[in-house]
Amino acid sequence: MNLNNLDKWIDPVILARGQAYADEGSVLSIEEQEDGTYYAEVEGSELYEVYVELDESGNVVSAECDCPYDYGPVCKHQAAALIELRDQLAEQPERADQRTAKESLEQLLEAESKESLVQLLLSLAADSKVVKQRINLHVAKAGGAAELDNCRKMIRLTIDANADRHGFIDWRSVDGAVEGAEKVAERAFEAAEREEWVRAVELHLCVVEGMVELNERSDDSSGTIGAVIAQSLEGIYEITSQSDPLSPEDKTRLFHTLLNESGQRRYDGWSDEQLELIEAASRLAVNAELRQKWEQRASDLVSRQTGRESYVAERIAMIRYRLIQSHEGDEQAAEYGKSQLHLSNFRELAIQEAFRGCRYDEVIQLAEEGERLSKEKGFPGLVSSWKKRRYEAYRLSGQLELQREVGVELILDGDYSYYAPVRDTYPPAEWPPVYRRMLDQMEKEAWPRTIYTKILVEEQEHSRLLAYVRKQPGRIEQFYSYLHKVFPGEVAELFHSYIVALAEQSTNRKEYKNVCRVIRMLQQAAGSEAAQNMTKLLLETYPNRPAFREELLNLGKP
Repeated sequence: MNLNNLDKWIDPVILARGQAYADEGSVLSIEEQEDGTYYAEVEGSELYEVYVELDESGNVVSAECDCPYDYGPVCKHQAAALIELRDQLAEQPERADQRTAKESLEQLLEAESKESLVQLLLSLAADSKVVKQRINLHVAKAGGAAELDNCRKMIRLTIDANADRHGFIDWRSVDGAVEGAEKVAERAFEAAEREEWVRAVELHLCVVEGMVELNERSDDSSGTIGAVIAQSLEGIYEITSQSDPLSPEDKTRLFHTLLNESGQRRYDGWSDEQLELIEAASRLAVNAELRQKWEQRASDLVSRQTGRESYVAERIAMIRYRLIQSHEGDEQAAEYGKSQLHLSNFRELAIQEAFRGCRYDEVIQLAEEGERLSKEKGFPGLVSSWKKRRYEAYRLSGQLELQREVGVELILDGDYSYYAPVRDTYPPAEWPPVYRRMLDQMEKEAWPRTIYTKILVEEQEHSRLLAYVRKQPGRIEQFYSYLHKVFPGEVAELFHSYIVALAEQSTNRKEYKNVCRVIRMLQQAAGSEAAQNMTKLLLETYPNRPAFREELLNLGKP
């Protein structure tokens, strides 16, 4: 579908309605979010959002609307947005090829004298602090404190240029606010390509510190700032992970730089970033003196935590484990690991080591201790994790009854992935009493978990499923396909009462469309006559709701 031949692709009725919307000014706005992608707001019975993606030739790659229309590929809101977009683009001069434009500009600049270009740059710098700083950064000598100072200024200027009068950056302005940091990150990656390792890390740290501070005064719901931070941390990781190219002097300098940065107060509340920096420093702690300094900083970080003590302590302990492993050997690292079994990562390491050695009794003991500790700390997810380790140990060691017992516990905890494996351990004749006892136990809960209905469907427990749907009528949408052949009358009755209740609560076109959607389900479950009778009942019941009547009368149309 191309913008210039919409009539060949869109239903004439829909296209006419879309044209009417466009003519009435119902397309409130159209914004190009990025090349070829547009966002429109269209006013109908409610305010609807339309997204359109075009290719370079004006072909519609995709078009989406958040209205509930489901009779065809294009609704009237999409049609209105496409018509308005076609008309707007037709009024604009055709876009010149960007490469040609760039080449033309380069040719024009090359023809200018040096003096003329200097005057141009000075003029641009006078008009914009950001441009002035970019020029300063471009011509400044690479490396050293002056470059870092220029980079920090560049980052701050683009932030301030996008802040409101209170200094806050909303989500719409975040992309502009990070432009300075992105330019500095580019310099950092270029420095790394030239194997200027220290300079590259220092530039990446400028980015990280600037973006951490920006996050304190912005709405980063899009995740843009976090992505810029992650990119520079990844750059630091790549540099510190390669041991051979770094000289001993560079390693020592980078170690102190990273360790000092990790201790800055700006990272209070940003433990993930601190931990990334501390971990990077650990890879450069090549002698006992540096490892002692690292240990002091790591211990200080753990002692300063509030609210995430366990998480930070566990990350630090794992980094320390790798340090010991690298510099003292596997045996010493294993001894350290045994002293840290109160931390889940180390208990998991010990369990995996026991599995590799086929020491299943050891696995079971470690897992049982883990369950007890996790229950005491109130960590149900870890309790389940240790149960799974026990299940696997029982399975591998041939302890069938204990395997079944733990498997049933995991199923009752809501993990459906264990249902088939546990069932397969029983002869077919012995299984029904087992799963029915599980169902009995699940039914004691006020709101049975999702696994309850999965078992009902799996085992074709239609009567129990019907009883469940009777208590929660809205679930007829989900389960009518399993029930209507066994209980056709009951399913029709449930749909009837559910649709009547929905209609009573509906007050706008979107909700009326939803009622009609459920009527179509009724038609699939109970036939056209049942759907027609329901439509007739609602038309008689609501004579004064024209929008509802319009939707109901459109039900029978293709």
